[in-house]
Amino acid sequence: MFNNVSSHRTKLDEVSVEKKIVLTCSAAATLFFIKNPIVMFSIFSLLLLIYFLVGGLKFLRLGLFQLKVTIPFVIILAFWHLYLDHLDKGMTLIFRLISAFLIANLFLLTSKIHDIILAIQKYSLYLKVFGINPHAVSITIGLFIRSIPILNQRAKNLMLAQSARSTKRSFWRISVPLALSILDDADHVSEALRARGGIKKRES
Repeated sequence: MFNNVSSHRTKLDEVSVEKKIVLTCSAAATLFFIKNPIVMFSIFSLLLLIYFLVGGLKFLRLGLFQLKVTIPFVIILAFWHLYLDHLDKGMTLIFRLISAFLIANLFLLTSKIHDIILAIQKYSLYLKVFGINPHAVSITIGLFIRSIPILNQRAKNLMLAQSARSTKRSFWRISVPLALSILDDADHVSEALRARGGIKKRES
């Protein structure tokens, strides 16, 4: 059974995934209707407060730490809108991006992958009309979500191994072994799925 992406126990762990999906999608969609940077900053601050209330200081630190992936995008947006002299729009976009990431991350950190797969499968049943297997869709999304922290840790390990052999640190040096490891994992997963009858849902 897959576990939560986060090892921290929070008050949202007991909330059903279906409810969290609806709340997450609704909250993320609402962000795109907000044009005021002050309101966006208030929402960002509110999200940080929610992180603290549901999981404590450690959970808040985890959420802030994972915001590091947004840094390149924040820098690009900041410089671009400074160049265009659209500071208000830039601040709105930056806080919208960060807030959307916090909302999505909160869902992933408080939900089990297995439950996410079941919920997606439930809501994707209408895809049968188009001849698409909803079980395959849910499995694919679940594996993708689960692979993110694994690949992140593997990249860190490769960077450490590369830095031990050379003083030069660059991501492109580990890109090939990382890509090969991803392909190897994909091969193992496909073999495991094939050995268990594939991705067709078994009839009970």
